[in-house]
Amino acid sequence: MASTVKQVLTHDQLWEVLTDKPVEFSTPEVVQRYRNYTSPDVSRPRIHPGRAYDPNHRDEIHGDQMNLGDGKNGEIINPKPKTTFENRLFNLNELVYERNRQRIKQENSLPSNIDKYKTTFGIPTHSSEKAGDLVNPKKSQAQIEYEFEQPRSMYLFSHKEFEPGEQLERHYENGELIRHQTHGVPTPVYADGRHARESLIWIRPNHTTPIVTQSVNEYDESRCDNSAIRTRRFLAQTGLPVDHRFGIATGSDRLSAGEIIHQRANVPAVFDEKSQAALAKLRSQLCSLHITTFKTQLQAFQYYDTNQDGFISINELTNTIEKNFNLQLSDGLIAALMFQCDQDHDGKLNFLEFSNFLCYRIAHSSGLEQFINEEKKKNNNKNQTGIIKDNQGRPLLNISDLIEGTNGKYYPRKLISQVDEMVPDGWKTSYDKINEAPFRLEPKIKRQYGLPSITERNQYAIPTANHKNRPPLGSNTIVGALLSPSVWSDRGLTEDDLLVPKTMEEIRDIFANANINVSGEDFVYAWTTAAANNEQGHVSVATFKQALDDKNRSLGNYQIVYA
Repeated sequence: MASTVKQVLTHDQLWEVLTDKPVEFSTPEVVQRYRNYTSPDVSRPRIHPGRAYDPNHRDEIHGDQMNLGDGKNGEIINPKPKTTFENRLFNLNELVYERNRQRIKQENSLPSNIDKYKTTFGIPTHSSEKAGDLVNPKKSQAQIEYEFEQPRSMYLFSHKEFEPGEQLERHYENGELIRHQTHGVPTPVYADGRHARESLIWIRPNHTTPIVTQSVNEYDESRCDNSAIRTRRFLAQTGLPVDHRFGIATGSDRLSAGEIIHQRANVPAVFDEKSQAALAKLRSQLCSLHITTFKTQLQAFQYYDTNQDGFISINELTNTIEKNFNLQLSDGLIAALMFQCDQDHDGKLNFLEFSNFLCYRIAHSSGLEQFINEEKKKNNNKNQTGIIKDNQGRPLLNISDLIEGTNGKYYPRKLISQVDEMVPDGWKTSYDKINEAPFRLEPKIKRQYGLPSITERNQYAIPTANHKNRPPLGSNTIVGALLSPSVWSDRGLTEDDLLVPKTMEEIRDIFANANINVSGEDFVYAWTTAAANNEQGHVSVATFKQALDDKNRSLGNYQIVYA
């Protein structure tokens, strides 16, 4: 067996093996014509297939391609010296340029009788109409329309350019046929939205066209892992109703959340939830009517009391609501309203029941201040068992049934409702139960956390503007005040309390209760300085404290009064 000789690759053969030769794709000319339009090459224009074979004049008239020549950069920057022949040839070319820079003047060739400054040669050009007259011609609208319609017949024949709704003139010779005559029933066009209503409200909503066929639904249910679909399929196979539930049903507790919170008495409900909602809506509507129609509750009560016996019967209530207020109510609803408002079950409403259930008891003025003052003068302001009577001597209610407000006005007391019937112990918190332990020592100073609560809200003036996003009173604090409460917050004072004007005695008591010793001279100086800085002379705890701090800093004592 002859031995094989191993061949050794040369340098050229090895380079051909390691280097990939670019494959040249040959695209047919027809295909390349469309590819030049859909995806042209880089820096190539997009040419429509219909104009692929048009002559390309752009490359011919665009100009010659700039030829930089074959010289190198060094020869361009430092050219070679010219020979004697090249220098002479260059000078001859420059001499031709110098000769032609100034041409011979032709003034001498003109005749002597021609003025060179005023004579013009050629035919004068006569100007036509102005551009403004072309855009806005000095013609009437009728003349413009007439000139527009004159050549339009030929334009219709050549371009078939019809106006909207214009018919083709076929030049029929039938005299009975009118060209502009229309036939058939006119298409009804309504702008009142009846077609939109028909599309929104279907005639047969239960027999609509199914979007998905039944076979697709059955296929999806058979291969779905949803428990609800499997349960529905099982109920359909077993013949059980769709609302069937497996297992033991959990019954609801007889006590609701409101009964547990308010600890209501075990009183059976007279009306169901639907009736209670209707009664609550009716009472709210009547309360709004009374406060907007009548100035006082007494005027509203006398408006219902038509027979002037001091009570409102069910007939008077029905006639006033239906005839005067134009509210059409059923007899059962008015009877239920009378039953709910009549607390003593005498079949009539007195002024106290009318004020509690059919009026805003506190927001609506009662109008009894005049009669209360007269009754108190008779009883020397001591006897609280008098009966208030109106101008005609009819008894309204006892003085003991009235509560005096903060603004000097009186309003009837609140009748005991079902929510108020709680256990005798009343409300008790966990803190109260802890304090009931025997031999428990109460600390003198309690460290408080959280937002300070306002005990008396009536000490703040009612704002003139009603801002719904206004923060509640007592919540204007920061995190630092919550983590490290000051000596004022420990005693129930808020940041707003420090800005309220105080008297000299109140400020002295406040600083004394806070265990802050202020001498007499410092107290008088701080009071005088704080009063001088205010235009009205008011002094608050904050301004008083600022005056003390300024004096301490002026004396070199940088310790402030409180943190």
